[in-house]
Amino acid sequence: MKPAAARPRRSSALLLSSLLLVVGGAGASDAGGELLAFEEVPDGRCQILSEGGKLVVLKNLYPGRGVRFRLIRRFMGVPQGRLDGTIEADSPPLKLGCSRVDRRVQSWTVERASLIEETE
Repeated sequence: MKPAAARPRRSSALLLSSLLLVVGGAGASDAGGELLAFEEVPDGRCQILSEGGKLVVLKNLYPGRGVRFRLIRRFMGVPQGRLDGTIEADSPPLKLGCSRVDRRVQSWTVERASLIEETE
């Protein structure tokens, strides 16, 4: 058996790392808040795939400039992968996928986003 004094330190370290993860995740997600927006739109294919499902699209909110981004796709709250790309100014929204798959939630968060430099 481990001494009782060792348990609080381990749980304190676990709590601290959890708080850092939450704060870090929130900050990373807010990074694209002024540049990008997610929107759910009605879509027959997503509705067929899972009742209540909608198509999730990504919009560029910055007028006149493209945005380079990295998204994290989450399925049932668990990170499943990353998507790197660009979305040009005034372009149609980028289709990401369905908000529900087999009655389970799928979502995306912005890990980072930056304006594309203008070239002359």
